[in-house]
Amino acid sequence: MNNNRRWLRVVMCMLSAFVVAFAYTLRGIVEQIQMEQVLPTIYGIALVIGGLSFVLAMYYLGKSREVYTLYQRATEEEDSNQTYVRAYRYLDYGSVSSNVLMIAMMTSGIILISPIFKNTLLILPTLILLCLYIIVANYLLRTIFIVRHYKLSAYYTPKDILTYLNSYDEGEKQAEMESAFLTLFRLDQIILPLLYILLIVLSVILREIQVVALVLLIIIHLYITIAQLRKTKRYFK
Repeated sequence: MNNNRRWLRVVMCMLSAFVVAFAYTLRGIVEQIQMEQVLPTIYGIALVIGGLSFVLAMYYLGKSREVYTLYQRATEEEDSNQTYVRAYRYLDYGSVSSNVLMIAMMTSGIILISPIFKNTLLILPTLILLCLYIIVANYLLRTIFIVRHYKLSAYYTPKDILTYLNSYDEGEKQAEMESAFLTLFRLDQIILPLLYILLIVLSVILREIQVVALVLLIIIHLYITIAQLRKTKRYFK
């Protein structure tokens, strides 16, 4: 046990030294990069991803409706089970594509407010992404109603999502809970700690502590950690 702890300390020291060296190396590279070139590139990528996400979302949601119609017409049990699974799979794919579209829209909107963008016409692509997202979100809610027989409002709450989850069958509910648990674990134990390291690197590169990003990261991390107490109070009374 003592040897393991000693090796862990050595690894942590080596990792810290590597992070510092990597940060100083990146600082020299970043100083040669102009934000006037980087932000327009990211903006363009966000628009492309948003457009592709819209196409994929509409395709998968349309396929979900189409396959669900076949499921209702299926006579043999095997064909019925296959179409049942495909309809829900396409619905999930469409939901994920819709979320990616929303992320692309928000990213393009945030970048657009940068003083680098002085051409007001550039707001049009972001507005188009917003309209596309509204269309997809509405189509998603209607598809959920058709396939899942559950009506979600446009402004659904966490309580509505829990009720929606309870409409799943037991196997699918178990899969959703396992996925949610693993996602929460990776976020709490892997992704957020890595973001702390990333903030250290950025602080070294920019020669300034990223206070706002650090505060937001701490708030998110604390919320995830404290929110688990609700589960403890609820199930271990």
